[in-house]
Amino acid sequence: MRSKHPDGHITRGKTALNRLRRVDTFVALALGNTLIGGAPLLVDLGYGAFPWTALEMLERLRRINPAARLLGVEIDPVRVAAAQPYADPQQVDFRLGGFDLATSLNGERARYIRAYNVLRQYDEAAVTPALAVMGAALEPGGILIEGTCNPTGRVVVFDVYRKTGATLTHEALVFGTNFRAPAAPEDFRAVLPKRLIHHALDPAPAAFFATWQRAYLQWQHLPTREAWVAAGVALRADYTIDPRRGLLRRGFLTLRATLT
Repeated sequence: MRSKHPDGHITRGKTALNRLRRVDTFVALALGNTLIGGAPLLVDLGYGAFPWTALEMLERLRRINPAARLLGVEIDPVRVAAAQPYADPQQVDFRLGGFDLATSLNGERARYIRAYNVLRQYDEAAVTPALAVMGAALEPGGILIEGTCNPTGRVVVFDVYRKTGATLTHEALVFGTNFRAPAAPEDFRAVLPKRLIHHALDPAPAAFFATWQRAYLQWQHLPTREAWVAAGVALRADYTIDPRRGLLRRGFLTLRATLT
């Protein structure tokens, strides 16, 4: 049964074509195995005023599993109504709802939930409860991504969580860029996930950014992509970084830590 009073409040709803391409690319490259098998339900929570990024997500991730299905969830009934022309029975749906996704899924569980540029517009106190109720709507082994990006999607930062038993476990903090301009460590501070954005000067985040900045300055004379890769490799001396060089070359620095 769908919630009559969704959990949350209406956000700005800004969206643009390809804004979340970096996030979709990371999921395909690093988490694609999670989507293999069956007809997984992909949920885009808070897709915004237009459903572009939700539809793009489905198109990209169907390259991994053509049977994947999309559910876009929005707390604004006007946005849900506007998205209906893009619905496709049994494959694409848009419903009214909030963080408590169990009330929107009609008994189903999601394989993947993306909640992007949503929690940044809430108080920090809302983060833990929102993650908990979203996690309850995941399949065992399913993934949840929550994060923020700049208006064009040139720089993104997001947390990756996985459902382990009944627990939502943090797997990685990912920094991503599309290399359309040099990406200095400082550029990512403004788009940290909500749980970190007000703590960038705390000891653990400050130490990480200082270490990354030193590596960046050492290699910034190289072409943009090579400088990014070299700095990421250098970080491995102090932090647990995903060792897959292909991820670094595609613009993803994947940190196996929460920085808290």
